[in-house]
Amino acid sequence: MKCKDVISFLEQEAPLRLQEDYDNSGLQFGDPESTVQKILVCLDFTRDALQDAIKNQVQLVISHHPVLFRPLKSVNTGTGKGAMLAECIRNNISLYSMHTNFDVADNGLNDYLAKKLELQDITGLKTHYRDELYKLVVFVPEDSVEKVQRAVFSAGAGWIGNYSDCSFSARGNGTFRPLEGSNPHIGQTGVFETVTEYRLETIVPRFRLKDVVKSMLEAHPYEEVAYDIYRVEQPGHEYSLGKVGSLKNKLNADEFVSLVKERLNVPCVRTIGKTQGIKIQKVAVFCGSFDGDVKAVKEKKADALITGDLKYHTSQELEEAGIFTVDAGHYHTEKLFVMAISDMLKNSFKDVIIIEHYGQDIFNYR
Repeated sequence: MKCKDVISFLEQEAPLRLQEDYDNSGLQFGDPESTVQKILVCLDFTRDALQDAIKNQVQLVISHHPVLFRPLKSVNTGTGKGAMLAECIRNNISLYSMHTNFDVADNGLNDYLAKKLELQDITGLKTHYRDELYKLVVFVPEDSVEKVQRAVFSAGAGWIGNYSDCSFSARGNGTFRPLEGSNPHIGQTGVFETVTEYRLETIVPRFRLKDVVKSMLEAHPYEEVAYDIYRVEQPGHEYSLGKVGSLKNKLNADEFVSLVKERLNVPCVRTIGKTQGIKIQKVAVFCGSFDGDVKAVKEKKADALITGDLKYHTSQELEEAGIFTVDAGHYHTEKLFVMAISDMLKNSFKDVIIIEHYGQDIFNYR
């Protein structure tokens, strides 16, 4: 197994195009061609995580928070991140981070948090990203329609919601005259030809377009392929910041807080809003730092919000909106990353040893 194989898998699960503009997810350091036998998964790549990686002789570390978040102007190998990177070089350790792209991915960290609380009917809290869609139309001779169909489908075309291999074809007549220097699949040079062709059309997301066109051209028998690409206004697959779901039963404030503390294994939390007489069933989750969009939570008619790193004035807005809020802390709402990624890797890479490093909350409570 090579580092690039693991990276390819991770980026299928959480594509880098989903990350926020300010983020720096992806390969932080290392050689994609290096061999991987052991992987350490952590929330933060700290000195303790590094020592754990060295002790266990791992070749790849996967962290949630990027090691190199802001551009480096210099690298001092005697202290701080520079010293840690030097240790990675000496021990042949590659570093990879999955941050906001994994927060919003399907079955990503917010989904994992919602499922940890056993929420049902989980949907997105607010739209973060929509795939741009294009219509590919290509004209194919009758005997090659299935071959071209298979080629574009295998490259990622033809997905509509929960349906794959979607296309439309219509029979018609194509005309052409091969000129001097051509090498026609059908017909003779200088002779006007009329042949039975099919107009084959399908949907392609923008990020797949280059690969789909390449596969289509390779499978098509014509020397010069006639095809069109149109931008489609309807939105493609949607990715969201945060999730919303419902508890099986309504809970009062104390019961709800106890549930959060139990499921996240957190000793204490901060709460916002009145506790007397409220009933909680519809719950929004937003792992890590809440982005302050109280309006989105209100529009989903959530009774409660679970997040971390709340600002004072945002907390006031939540109270005014009547949304009971539990701030379980950045660490405790995101430490699930370790288990989530470990489970994914164990299910897909049977011969790789996975080491879980949970670290600890940076804050102490007295």
